[in-house]
Amino acid sequence: MKRSITIACILLLAVSGAFAQQLEDFETAFQDFAGDMAATLAVNSTIGSNWSDAYIGGFPHFGAGLAVGAAFVNADSAKTIFDALDLTLPAELESLGVPIPAAVATAKIGIPFLPIDVGVKAGYIPASVGEAINASSGMSVDYTNIGIQVRYAVIKQNVILPNISIGASYNYQKGSLKAPSGIGPQTFTIATNEGDTEIYVSDPEVSLGWSSNVFDVTLQASKKFLFIIPYLGAGYTFGSSKVDGGIASTVGTNYSTDITGLNAWSAANGGPTISDQGFTYTVDATKPVFRVYGGLSLRILVDLDLQAMYVPATKSLGASATLRFQL
Repeated sequence: MKRSITIACILLLAVSGAFAQQLEDFETAFQDFAGDMAATLAVNSTIGSNWSDAYIGGFPHFGAGLAVGAAFVNADSAKTIFDALDLTLPAELESLGVPIPAAVATAKIGIPFLPIDVGVKAGYIPASVGEAINASSGMSVDYTNIGIQVRYAVIKQNVILPNISIGASYNYQKGSLKAPSGIGPQTFTIATNEGDTEIYVSDPEVSLGWSSNVFDVTLQASKKFLFIIPYLGAGYTFGSSKVDGGIASTVGTNYSTDITGLNAWSAANGGPTISDQGFTYTVDATKPVFRVYGGLSLRILVDLDLQAMYVPATKSLGASATLRFQL
């Protein structure tokens, strides 16, 4: 998680440089990045839901543990921001892309008399951890991730056949990062119907927020061999995700009416949302996302479950590790 936040800081500080240019330059770069990030959020929200066992068995079978991981926004999307600033994409981002971290507690239990198991998960950053991050880095961080899943065993494992299940889940996540930009008071110029209009910001902070509200359906197969359980699955995620990015700061302007009027003009012309608290761009994504995933778990006293994910449409990757007790 700490490494992911550090890399996000690199990206946020690069974005802050874009605000020293015309807002239109940043808008183009941000929309390219945020469009892919919004799609990646749909995949990231599923971390912790899918275990190695396609079906854990009926009651009293159950399990509980912790899952950590990340889905990565394609590096090409991040590169558009750095290219706009004539900067080189950091080496940490070149191979996998920009990580969106996830950390959740996860649990599943079998249902009596039916070939069904039900799972829940939840994760957040406690206030004490958020305060420690803010004290050490000046960043404000917020994160929430919850979900519920139901899986039905189409085929139960025997000597020849694997476990095969179909599943359906609902997942919600919300997060934000806010960091000092380090650029000091700034004046930005945008072209309006009244000519060039200046926006003044003092002590600007760069902000990035995201949320996703999605449903996910899966088809998964797994087979237990002694202490090893390999598995392979496919998922189809649909719903909505949103990414917000911009400047948080006290705002002033020379616009002849007021900031409310400037915001109305900006909204009508595809610009940022402008208020006396800052200005932001918003990108929404509702396009369904298909992914494949797979991995294996080692079951010796506890389960260590390692999983990789891949989204063919965006070439985005994801990975997670779950440590759990399972009976």
